[in-house]
Amino acid sequence: MTPEYRIDAEQRITSYLADNDVNGIKNMQVEQTFDELGTEVHVWNVRTNDVNWWVVEGEGVPMNLYTQNEFYFSADEAYSFHLGITQRLQSRYHQEFRHVIDEVPLDIDRVKSISRRLNNAALELNDVSGPEDIQSIGLTCRESLIELAGVLAQDNPDLLKEYDLKAADFKGVAKAVINLYATGKNNSKLRKRCRALVEAAWDHSSEIIHSPNKNIPDAKICLLFTCSAVSLIQNLFLKYLGFDNEPKCPACKSMDYELISNDDDEKVVLSCNACGYKETMA
Repeated sequence: MTPEYRIDAEQRITSYLADNDVNGIKNMQVEQTFDELGTEVHVWNVRTNDVNWWVVEGEGVPMNLYTQNEFYFSADEAYSFHLGITQRLQSRYHQEFRHVIDEVPLDIDRVKSISRRLNNAALELNDVSGPEDIQSIGLTCRESLIELAGVLAQDNPDLLKEYDLKAADFKGVAKAVINLYATGKNNSKLRKRCRALVEAAWDHSSEIIHSPNKNIPDAKICLLFTCSAVSLIQNLFLKYLGFDNEPKCPACKSMDYELISNDDDEKVVLSCNACGYKETMA
């Protein structure tokens, strides 16, 4: 264990314990180190004002704490128990793995390369073996956002001049497009929320790329942010085209209707399938 790793581990343990309402640390030290398939797993002896704890952690190993006052009387017992839990969690994860993009309404057929790249990254989540794999997923997300910015800039060339932007400036281009696709005072809150989402997608992907301490949920969140940002821009474009101005049933506001033409007088009747309301449209 290098001095740098020890300092980082002590900081992570202190933060982890605080998150679990464990405070008043008096001392912490590595009690025993185990080799698990080439990975060092450390069992820390942490003494607090009230209870003493075993904290198990290592590179790419989930951190957990076990009280010394009840069931886990030795570092070896804490390690064995932790290893069993970790193996069961990993087994359940692989059995229940769900493609992350299935969780987001992502319709990006128009940009095939972005769709292919994000789908591949989602599949790679099921085969992560080290920090570099997590960072690679963050890089894929950032590259996808840059490509999206290029597509948006190509579709709206005047925006680059108007806002003095470069085509690769995802946050700048995305915010300019949000202003274009969601205009008017009634969309002010929507614009604010959209800007926050695209910023989160870009900032989180950058954070994943530059941090060696992120885990699979962090990478999944990164993909969710990225997919959401792409889907968001697409749906803003549909809103801009007027898809949200489709007629609704005047009686029940349902959008499940049929337009029936009358050959005799060439008039169209809106017939609601939800409540049966009918109305002749001008």
